[in-house]
Amino acid sequence: RGQLVSALLLGKGEVGVWAFKSGWADGRGVTQLEGLVLSGDPTSMSIASEIISAAASVEKGRPLLTTIVEKGCIETLLACDNREVRSGAASAIAKLGLANKDLSSDEGEVFGLLQIAAELVTGTAEDAKQLIRKTNKIKSGSGSTSSSSSPSDTTAIDRGIEVLSYLCSKTNIKEEIAHGFKAQSAATSILERLVELASAPDAGETHSAYGLATIFSLIAVSNQTLRDEAFAKADITSEQYDQLQALGKTEEEKELDKKHQDLDPKDAVSSRIVRMANANVPRAMVKLTEGSSEATKEMLVIGMNRMAVDQSVRGFMIQQGCLSACLKVEKSESPSDVEKKTWHQARHCVAKLLVTINPGLLTVSQRMGSIGPLIQLIHDHESTDLSRFEALMAITNLVSLDEETKDKVIAEKGIARLGYAMFSDHEMVRRAATEAMSNLIPHPEMMKYLTDPENIRLWVAFAREFDENLECSRAAIGCLAMASQDPAIAEVLAASAHFEEMATSLLECGNLELMHRVLVALLNMSDHGDKCKEAVISSGCGVFCLAYVQSYQDGTMASGLNFNEQEKGLLLVTVDLAKEISKLCEK
Repeated sequence: RGQLVSALLLGKGEVGVWAFKSGWADGRGVTQLEGLVLSGDPTSMSIASEIISAAASVEKGRPLLTTIVEKGCIETLLACDNREVRSGAASAIAKLGLANKDLSSDEGEVFGLLQIAAELVTGTAEDAKQLIRKTNKIKSGSGSTSSSSSPSDTTAIDRGIEVLSYLCSKTNIKEEIAHGFKAQSAATSILERLVELASAPDAGETHSAYGLATIFSLIAVSNQTLRDEAFAKADITSEQYDQLQALGKTEEEKELDKKHQDLDPKDAVSSRIVRMANANVPRAMVKLTEGSSEATKEMLVIGMNRMAVDQSVRGFMIQQGCLSACLKVEKSESPSDVEKKTWHQARHCVAKLLVTINPGLLTVSQRMGSIGPLIQLIHDHESTDLSRFEALMAITNLVSLDEETKDKVIAEKGIARLGYAMFSDHEMVRRAATEAMSNLIPHPEMMKYLTDPENIRLWVAFAREFDENLECSRAAIGCLAMASQDPAIAEVLAASAHFEEMATSLLECGNLELMHRVLVALLNMSDHGDKCKEAVISSGCGVFCLAYVQSYQDGTMASGLNFNEQEKGLLLVTVDLAKEISKLCEK
């Protein structure tokens, strides 16, 4: 009966609470539990330890343990010679302690729990009587925590992992673990031990796999980021929520909140991620994905995604197999809701990893295999602007390598997907999509796309918006400059209704980089002759180029512009281009 209560508490918390309170021995569940504790039989005490640990995981179950704590039952379990009994009791202490707000804010108590967990994980726990003092301050508290308890055959190591998964909600604990905290008599740190456990054969199939995944994912993120993620789909942001809460607080309460504010700056998170990478956590997470449950795999991919935020570890993560692991996630033809979330996270992780990596260092299978998931992420209507932007940047990076990669993007309906992203409301997404499309030149399908007057009109419009979105304008006119080498595209550009306005505004904008690109386009068009050349002349661009050459070719006027060496060099390039255009227009 006790085992049934324990299972219900783990599987269905509310049903388990009812069974513990009312269904077990006609409402005498607590009395029965005391009997198991005092029986002296290791099996009975182990069951009791499991029940207490499971009840401590459920918010409504904690008050039922008040009598158990007050009568010293947990001390009795901790004094047992059986290690499994002791570890279950230690797990209950951790859960009850963190659920109690006063105790969870007591740094000394929290670090005491960390020491307990370290000893359990590293197998160096001494006589558990040293833990009895912890129960003196434990009372069944309110507040909720997520349960990751294991079945009744859980080992002491599993319990230690379980306790750590609770403790990692604290920023100071994350810091301690990442920076090498170890049990007093242990030869290795907690982090090294966790990596060792995660790297063991069939580790993904064990009870502790989810706990390990949770620990790794929590260390790699700040609590503020977790709050922001929780508010991502809400009508208000976390900042707005805090402001609303502050309206009903006194000045003293506001000062107290500031005092207890959880500070975890980006530099600190980045430092933890680097230490995790150096400890081979990425490889351990990849190993854990083998044979893991859907929930565990989702948490592992989330952890990889969080680590990939730090640019300095991306190459290391790829070397340790994170990219390949994320590409293997999408296997099911009919994915569950959890799998869909995991797929999305995996695609986003792939995008992060490939934004800055040198594509030449990737294998062909990695490079080709990444394109499909990236295109899907861009096209997914549930994607955030950030994930879509990073996927676009990754595509831009990949297609810069060779024609084979461009072919793969085209085969994945890349032009249509990227073209759709160019209409995004977010200017950075529009810019990234424009750059990705530009890098597809000179692929025949991209050149064919630009022969459509409607498509050219869009690119001309983007090129004109340099005041609103300079980078997007730069990408658009750069694309037109490269594509205008093709006579068919040049003719379509010349016939565009807003060609004259685009060309003259860019020539007069004063930005040398934009001027350089539009001058290349004008030179190509002038060189084609006929309608293209006529469009350059009729727009007044030929006259502008002549005046520009006369003003700046001797360098007199340029001397008063306070240009740096790079800008002076670019000025000379634009003068030479304008000179060539003037010569062609005079013929």
